[in-house]
Amino acid sequence: MSIAEEKYLSVIDARNGELRYLAGNVWGSPETAFKEFRSAERIKKFLRKNDFTVEENVAGIPTAFIGSFGSGSPEIGFIAEYDALSGLSQQALMTRPAKLAGEVNGHGCGHHLYCGCAVAAALAVKEYLTQTGKPGTVKVLGCPGEEGGSGKAFMAREGVFSSFDAVLGGHPESMWAVRTRGSLACSTVLYRFDGQSSHAGTKPHLGRSALDAVELMNVAVNFLREHMPLDNRVHYAITDAGGNAPNVVQAHAEVLYMMRGKDNASLKDLCRRVDLCAQAAALATETRMTSEFESGSSNLITIPTLQKTLHGAMCDLETPTPTEEELEFARELVKTMPDRDPALPLYPEGVLPIPDTIAPHFGSTDTGDVSWNCPTVQMHVGSWIPGTPGHSWQAVSQGLNGFAMRAMLYAGKALALAAIRLMENPELLAAARAEHRQKTGGKYDPVLPPDVKPKL
Repeated sequence: MSIAEEKYLSVIDARNGELRYLAGNVWGSPETAFKEFRSAERIKKFLRKNDFTVEENVAGIPTAFIGSFGSGSPEIGFIAEYDALSGLSQQALMTRPAKLAGEVNGHGCGHHLYCGCAVAAALAVKEYLTQTGKPGTVKVLGCPGEEGGSGKAFMAREGVFSSFDAVLGGHPESMWAVRTRGSLACSTVLYRFDGQSSHAGTKPHLGRSALDAVELMNVAVNFLREHMPLDNRVHYAITDAGGNAPNVVQAHAEVLYMMRGKDNASLKDLCRRVDLCAQAAALATETRMTSEFESGSSNLITIPTLQKTLHGAMCDLETPTPTEEELEFARELVKTMPDRDPALPLYPEGVLPIPDTIAPHFGSTDTGDVSWNCPTVQMHVGSWIPGTPGHSWQAVSQGLNGFAMRAMLYAGKALALAAIRLMENPELLAAARAEHRQKTGGKYDPVLPPDVKPKL
């Protein structure tokens, strides 16, 4: 790392107290998808204070925003997430479940660190643009509703990410690594069935059971599994079984389905086949079926040039080292993780190499829609004790740990360093754009239908 690069990144060390305070405030006011009003306002206020112009209500979403500094190309964005999870209220630095007074939600996915490292990175790139006087724009992309809301997919559908030369992000994990695996495209659809109620004992022949329709649909989809591509997935939950009285024919029932495909085209075909199962169930039971598309996201497009650039930046920085107090906390907390491998270290150590072979990944993320619009890369921020279950009280408890905060600042430096090197080396951005065109064909066909709106 050059002396000049160190100088640009030093602003993160100089502002570390403010950045920790910002992330801590977001942790302390956990809000779920599209309700992140306090968190979004705190981040916007911080950005304005630091000479960023802020665009609000982006894509018609009240808690979405973009904070910008600079002008012209290249245009680099940092993803900031800040939504929490319902039902994960938890006090910090506890080694047992203990709800946080006055709160129902909790940051079990570490999005307070996600937004913190994005803001930190933007400050360092702002310093680079200011000191060099070079053209370029850095933006903090305030993206709400990642947890089940597909916030970025709605923003992408409205063209929010189409102008960027590169977008970077850093998500809390249990290791230091560049994300190299893609993800599956997914859609979530609610199927409703309406029939005719009747007395199940005296006049069952007059009833048309909506619950029967749900069960028949589920059976049909389960038979469909044999004939799906191996990388497709279907999950469901009966969200309304029609009541608790077995002696009444259920007139209404609902089932929520999530479908996943290797890419958007594969997903659309899978959704078509699941729809046919729903239609067949309604036909067989003489009920009426309606469906409502709730959310969805595209598969993730990976860009090797960006991965190598970010990995190099990570390796040029020293990863955080835990204190003895943090190690003692970890020794106690891991006792609550029954599936944890005892051979694992108490905290993540060193940056993992980019693997020669990329293993498949069967999860989904709305960052996929960002990646279809512009070259995108993410890093795994090693803020959690290895073995920490995702979306758990243990993850919430670690959220204000000193190690987690230092991990956030390290991530901010790595993201900024990668962005600065991209801006300094136009050939890297050109290569990334070429890889993006090759993988996407220059086309983006959103999973989200045009008439579907975020559930605000």
